[in-house]
Order: sequence, then C-alpha cells, then structure tokens
Amino acid sequence: MDNNVIYKCTACGKSFTVTISNARYPSGKKRESIDFPWCGAENGSEVTSGIITTHKVVTEVGVNQ
Repeated sequence: MDNNVIYKCTACGKSFTVTISNARYPSGKKRESIDFPWCGAENGSEVTSGIITTHKVVTEVGVNQ
C-alpha cells in the first residue's frame, strides 16, 4: 500500500488512508495487519519494520464517501 492514497474498505466500502512510518526497528521486518478505522475489518497486510497507521476519510459535510 502507498502512503497518501485513498482506499475503500473491503467489508463496508468506506474510505481510509494508510501511513507506513519507516522506523527501521532493529528486530527486522514482520507482517503487519492493516485494520480499517471505521469497522475494524482487516484490509490486507504489509511486511515492514515500521508502524502502520490508518485514518478515516471524512468529507466537508462529515460523511464518509
């Protein structure tokens, strides 16, 4: 997954973004789940040594697209 790209949840269809911070922890890379911030469904995973953060996408009127 790429940073700053809007994705749609595979379970409920609402929008979210993913940020992968490349912290380069010494323990090495491992597979991290990408959990959707609205309904909690897993939307894939990434192998990284960083931290995966997901964010809700809200429009100007406060409704998710």
